[in-house]
Amino acid sequence: MASSLFDRLIWRSTRQVYLLSRRAFARRKVVALDPSADVERILLIRTDKISDAVISTAFFKALRARCPNAQIDIVLGRKNGVAASLLSYLDGTFVVKKNLIEQMRLIRQLRERRYDVAVDMLTGDSMTAATYALLSGADITIGFDGKKSGLYDISIARPTEPEHQAVQMLRLIAPLGVSMKPGDVRTTVAFPQSAARGVREKLFPAEDRDRHKLIVINLSVDPARYWTDEKFIRLVGDIKSPSVRVALIAAPGDLARLETIGKAAEVEWLPPATDISETAATLSCADLVISAGTSIVHIAAALDKPVVTLMASAAAKGEWYPLGVPYRALHCATCVADIPYDDVLAAVRELMAEAGFAKQVPLTDGILA
Repeated sequence: MASSLFDRLIWRSTRQVYLLSRRAFARRKVVALDPSADVERILLIRTDKISDAVISTAFFKALRARCPNAQIDIVLGRKNGVAASLLSYLDGTFVVKKNLIEQMRLIRQLRERRYDVAVDMLTGDSMTAATYALLSGADITIGFDGKKSGLYDISIARPTEPEHQAVQMLRLIAPLGVSMKPGDVRTTVAFPQSAARGVREKLFPAEDRDRHKLIVINLSVDPARYWTDEKFIRLVGDIKSPSVRVALIAAPGDLARLETIGKAAEVEWLPPATDISETAATLSCADLVISAGTSIVHIAAALDKPVVTLMASAAAKGEWYPLGVPYRALHCATCVADIPYDDVLAAVRELMAEAGFAKQVPLTDGILA
């Protein structure tokens, strides 16, 4: 029986991966890359989450400064492809599709571009990212040392001590002569200024903007990391005042929760944005952001906003904290829902004081930092 198109594609792709993998493992384990070399075409692989794409922006900026005239493209995954509109310093964006034929088409497009360097930016061992770097056909592939090291021409040692993810990623372009002090690393995101103006006009009359502070609370996060409706309603009641406005935001899938909490707390809630850059525009208007969702946390930090974040694990604090801004990160050994209300309120009040909010109530001791 004649093979179907699908079967032929499976065979060809499997054979290609096999042959290229053999070639990769046959390469020298260490490849010299001239730090001053003129690199014209660079491919970046970042097929994981929105928050990962956002904290990669410091990497993008540093790479663009090193290679101002290079064609710099990126491959995003199905989960973080929506973040493309936030990312500056890049030329082309590809998004991995679930369909096998689309994946093969993407590989062909990448190979046609004849990249000089392909960088697998994932700090975890991802076969997907490593395979795309390999199949791109780039002259040199770079990635972190680990189980997939054999697929890279240059393997980069991982830090021996906890290090923020944004700082870790800069290790990947050290072979190009790029180095930065951790304290100088900053993330950034792009957003439409017109959307930010629309948010300000909706929340504040023109004459009131300078007399009010705005706190934005994000309600969207996976169920295991959600606080509780009751605690959010109570928190809003304790922090809003004549001089402090509170606005709620959420993803489209959480519209019902957004409406419920907004009505119960008698506070403004903004319709879910259709594009994540619109969410960034909303956050740009805030004076302080509260969120358990890491995507919002890192977008807010990229916009230089103080952040209170609720984390499921203390271990994440060393690598995933809001970079370069005042913040409070609270966690619980069991789940986010068990983080005590009083601890969160105290953290919010302390950060409000640091951010220049007028004192509404006495501050509480025992703040988690």
